[in-house]
Amino acid sequence: MTRVAVIGSGVAGLSATYAMRGQAEVVIFEKDDRVGGHASTVEVEEGGRLIGIDTAFVVFNPHAYPRFCSFLDEAGVGWVPHVGGFTFFDRATGVQYSSDDFVLPRAELERRYPGWLCKVIEEAARFHRESGGHLRTGEANRPLGEYLERQGYSAGFREAYLGLLAMVVWSVPPELIWTMPASTVIAFFFWHGIGGLGGTRIDWRTVRGGCVNYVRRLLEIARPDVRTGVEVVAVEDTGSHVEVRTADGPERFDYAVLAIHADDACRLLAGARSEPQRELLAPVRYNRAHVVLHGDATVMPADRASWRTWNYGSDSVDGLRRGWVVYYMNRVQELEARRDYFVTVDYPRALAPDAIIREFMYTHPIIDTAVHDIQERIYSLNELNRIKLCGTYFHARGSLESIGFHEAGFSSGAEAGSAVLAMEARRRATGEALP
Repeated sequence: MTRVAVIGSGVAGLSATYAMRGQAEVVIFEKDDRVGGHASTVEVEEGGRLIGIDTAFVVFNPHAYPRFCSFLDEAGVGWVPHVGGFTFFDRATGVQYSSDDFVLPRAELERRYPGWLCKVIEEAARFHRESGGHLRTGEANRPLGEYLERQGYSAGFREAYLGLLAMVVWSVPPELIWTMPASTVIAFFFWHGIGGLGGTRIDWRTVRGGCVNYVRRLLEIARPDVRTGVEVVAVEDTGSHVEVRTADGPERFDYAVLAIHADDACRLLAGARSEPQRELLAPVRYNRAHVVLHGDATVMPADRASWRTWNYGSDSVDGLRRGWVVYYMNRVQELEARRDYFVTVDYPRALAPDAIIREFMYTHPIIDTAVHDIQERIYSLNELNRIKLCGTYFHARGSLESIGFHEAGFSSGAEAGSAVLAMEARRRATGEALP
């Protein structure tokens, strides 16, 4: 049977493995001590039972995540309905508002909020009303900061709404958001509803018991040889086979799938045959986010009644305006739990040490114009040789704008696995040499 090395066990590597199930002997190499990547669930014990709490990838919907949802249905993995909703709160100014306010009449907004905030909410409505037309006409084919300036949006709208939303969606600091293609940001709102991740009109879902359950089920079905704690140092297409090198030495495979970050792929790809792949992936950059699962409620608005699923905070820290997001996991995953569980991203202050459960550093691609520009050609990388590539820096098939999400990883992984099977089938049928 065809031997395939899959380097990386995040969503892309798992999807590639699933696509090749029963048709190839798959060996997964994972440098960490667990499988799953951003499908990362912490199981905490309460009252003698385990509660699975997700800390990276959390929510999805059938419209924006079609291939992932099809897999869940096919594999019999359960899901839980999720109710959206967000709160913005600024500790420095005392300003606070929620997604519920977006449907209030103008007179009620003016009664509740200062004039500048009413303007922000009105501009948010205008953004959602007008931006779709700009996506169709090509006006949105420019960096987000430039697009917003050309359309006359205020600094308040950027800082108190769009920048905070984008920060949590793509897990990058607000200053990097403005270099993103406006088309990608606008498309996100079309797929995820007016409120983005806080939208209440979308069929949001979470994996029942946490993402670890879909990972376990996929491995149960595909049955690969999983090698955790093994770091690959080089992968080379020799022409006749692929050589995968680890600290234990080289190992021979018929094909390899690199389901890792683009910069790591560039580092591992060895030999002249992979030069076109290294060249195309070179512009992809990454950002690291500090994520903590904990029970410290001081990260939330003081008024518990204002807690929502997604909570976007800001404050002045050492003279600088800093933003963070809090996922209130009890609501996000509809947990049956006695304690409150929070996941914070880049919280700028210290948490109570005894409230911290787990800490992580997660890395995400920065979706700038350079990454957007390579999407037209990126799938052609898998036609070049025996080494296939996939990851969230690819777009999900069907839309060049669906970049950076779990669906992009799942879709590109499935495509990479299919590319291996198609190339091997062609070789066997015709006897032709591989490129």
